[in-house]
Amino acid sequence: MVMSLAGVSLNRNGKQVLDNISGELKAGKIIALLGPNGAGKSTLIQSMARLLEHDGRIKLQEKDLADFSALQLAQHLAYLPQHSQLQFPLEVEEVLSLATLPFSLTKLQQRQQVKQVIREWGIEALADKDFRQLSGGEQQRCQIARTYLQLSNMVNSGKGQGIWLLDEPASSLDLEHQQQLQKICLQAASEGHCVVIVLHDLNQAFSLADEVWLLEKGKLVAQGPASDVMTERLISQVFNVSARRIEDSGRHYFIFS
Repeated sequence: MVMSLAGVSLNRNGKQVLDNISGELKAGKIIALLGPNGAGKSTLIQSMARLLEHDGRIKLQEKDLADFSALQLAQHLAYLPQHSQLQFPLEVEEVLSLATLPFSLTKLQQRQQVKQVIREWGIEALADKDFRQLSGGEQQRCQIARTYLQLSNMVNSGKGQGIWLLDEPASSLDLEHQQQLQKICLQAASEGHCVVIVLHDLNQAFSLADEVWLLEKGKLVAQGPASDVMTERLISQVFNVSARRIEDSGRHYFIFS
């Protein structure tokens, strides 16, 4: 188990944003957080990243999240927010190199890793550009690459033991790079890491996630395998739509009316 949550609750300005959330995040699994706007998905993932104070307990690697130093946390957890704002004039290659700083790497190893991730993500043409001048989609690709590079350094006895928190990472990506994101999430899980991803595309969640946590008004209304949680009844109820689930060649899809 990579992370556990017990009774996580958060009240903001008199509103219960998270209400008694509990669950376990296991190594090698992809967990999709689903729910309508305002359900608490981003608040939950920010709590997992230790960015928000909350009631209840979150443990990472069997240790209270609050007991990690900032450096130790960066060696176990990589977080991608919805919107990555950068005020400093850094080139893309410099932004990517930030991912290597928490680890005991030589300057040569850092440069080699950055060059490799640039090739793997096909962002050679962006490498020497000012990050602030990139389009939203280009910035998102670079930040996904940065957090994946950070994750790839989290190795325990030859197997990954990190956790990758992604808050709506596909929101600015075109179809090609959405597919690239799915492949890299699957690769990260196959390497032993745990991936937690906030999604709005239910069909993408069906094809990607091992487990789904379905939230509504701050409550965790269901959690488990995608096929068990993403029923027509629950999806229709939580999202207030008419949903029909169909199966084709062993894969499940939703259509809405």
